[in-house]
Amino acid sequence: MSTRFIGKDYVRICLCNMLLFFSFQMMLPTIPVYLRDSGGDQSQIGAVISIITFAAVLIRLFTGYALDHWNRKVIVAAGSIVFVLAAAAYPFYPLAGWMIGCSIWIGIGWGILTVSYATLVSDLIPPGRQGAGIGTFMLFAMASMAAGPFAGGWIYGRFGSAVLFGTASLIALLSLLLFLSGKSANANASSPQPTGKKPALLSGILERSSLFPAALLMLYTFCYGGIISFAGLYGQALGVANSGLFFLLSSAASMLVRPVAASLFDTKGHPTVLVPGIVLGIIALFALSAAAGPMLYIIASVLYGLSFGSVQPYLLAWTMQRARPDRRGAASSTFLIGMDSGIALGSIALGIWSGAIGYATMFRGSGVILVCLLAIYSISLFHTGRLRHQAHTGRAESETG
Repeated sequence: MSTRFIGKDYVRICLCNMLLFFSFQMMLPTIPVYLRDSGGDQSQIGAVISIITFAAVLIRLFTGYALDHWNRKVIVAAGSIVFVLAAAAYPFYPLAGWMIGCSIWIGIGWGILTVSYATLVSDLIPPGRQGAGIGTFMLFAMASMAAGPFAGGWIYGRFGSAVLFGTASLIALLSLLLFLSGKSANANASSPQPTGKKPALLSGILERSSLFPAALLMLYTFCYGGIISFAGLYGQALGVANSGLFFLLSSAASMLVRPVAASLFDTKGHPTVLVPGIVLGIIALFALSAAAGPMLYIIASVLYGLSFGSVQPYLLAWTMQRARPDRRGAASSTFLIGMDSGIALGSIALGIWSGAIGYATMFRGSGVILVCLLAIYSISLFHTGRLRHQAHTGRAESETG
């Protein structure tokens, strides 16, 4: 496998993103516990998590445009400072209003930084290597997503909220210092606009070529919203002692599948990765809905991890393939807005649904949604193939004519 994209800047951005994810994942699962321990009710707990996602989605609408036209180092520094200060301020006043305010700023910093690092790393990956480059980049993040919640829960339980949020803030600060320590070729937008003019803000917020991958991802993460919200509770009902087992096994499977998926993406194209990945997700959700005990639950967790590791990173890689270099910031923003919107909507809608029909039926319905996703993607592949065939036939006729 070629490693032309491997270099100091690439590794540095991957490490910065890993530290950011570790900091965020330390806090995210622990914030509801901290709010509950501080006297918050269920509505306030739900509001805090929703506010983080909502703030991230809103700021991403403008971050992509900013990355394509302004100094990227300044944007990363600003997002990092906001994130670091908000995390450090969280335990100052154990009041719901204060924590909601800090959550808004954490969401803003998180939204800026995730778009920024995805854009910066995409500029360092040569054409034809997006699968390997994006897959490795996301592998660093996945390692933090697996270890961060455990570390955060352990620190909170042993040392309390001040040490937890202080540690998370210091790790985010370390990410910023590591970013600023290197000479980045990506300090400014990757290339000038072809027309020499900046597009209007409203037309520059979303990247048109990224809308279809983002829509596919939104459908996929709609179902993922149900997984992250209810898979642990469902496991407890099935007799699984540790509710985090599903996420531990799925994260491990997601990391293991990425080298194979990256190679297939770069050599055979996105359908060879996305179609099997969606199919595995369908099987996983139907298996989860049919589980009557821990065994099938564990199998479903591994299958879902294989699915997630094949779909989410390579939809991002495909998104970057489709976008012009000068529009990668908007492409990253569009992609992540689709992801977060799907998770937020899925968590709410599937939560209401599960309360009415139960977890098993809810997961079965999520499997049906992925069947619809596979149908939409397959139709698009058929349509694209037909257009290419018509274009090839037209060129052949013109050459012979």
